[in-house]
Amino acid sequence: MTLLMDDESTIQKNIADKLVAALKTGGFVLYAQRILRLAAAGNERPFQEILVRFREEEEKLLPPGTFFPMLQEYRLLPYVDRWVVSRLTSWIQETRAQKPGWAVPANGVNLSEDTLREPKFADFVAKNIQSAGLPEGTLSFELGWDTALLHSDQLKNIQAQLKPAGCRFTVAGFDGSDASFNMLKALKPDFVKFTYGIVKDINRGLAASEKAESINQKCHAMGIRAAAADRSGFRARTHHRSPAAPRLALESGKTRELRRRGAPRSPSSA
Repeated sequence: MTLLMDDESTIQKNIADKLVAALKTGGFVLYAQRILRLAAAGNERPFQEILVRFREEEEKLLPPGTFFPMLQEYRLLPYVDRWVVSRLTSWIQETRAQKPGWAVPANGVNLSEDTLREPKFADFVAKNIQSAGLPEGTLSFELGWDTALLHSDQLKNIQAQLKPAGCRFTVAGFDGSDASFNMLKALKPDFVKFTYGIVKDINRGLAASEKAESINQKCHAMGIRAAAADRSGFRARTHHRSPAAPRLALESGKTRELRRRGAPRSPSSA
């Protein structure tokens, strides 16, 4: 029994060491998924969500995100979140140098529960923003609804530190209930992502469309913008809309790898 426990401990340590080494040797890769407006955006700044992939997943044809439970178990997500910020800001610097006048997109970056509790993360982000000279609104950190509620004090602290540096915050999993709107007043995000249940029937009936639009307008009145995920290829739309309220933003299904100039293109990028 002791031998088996020792073997399991060794395996776990080897996995953790492998993941940490991957962060240092290019074993992880970033992809960008565009967030599209459902109406003409004019000169509005482009927005994209940043996704993390483990290269070994692609090589072994594993589903995306297979490695995340391991990162959570070994408390490695703060290292990943720091790597994402560092790699993303480097990519932005490289692209601006290659393309003078390039419009820097706004970037949605997932923030883990462990990172939210990490006291030095905000300082790390602020230094990267200052070093790269990022324009305001370049980084928007996203948390799940349950995480935001459970760690609302930590969320308020990091907002207080990073909003002056130009960061934005998104809370995902918003269901549009009266109780959730009361919580929005306390959480004060810049963006919310609707639950799939709100938008899945938008194209199938007027009632669902009007409900989604009503929630969107309430968010707009609070100074909060709304987004929804496209999981089935439909184009979410609304039948009635206040001229003052922007349409929902919609996640595109296409992604592209954020690469250094001259680096080989990932076969899975689009």
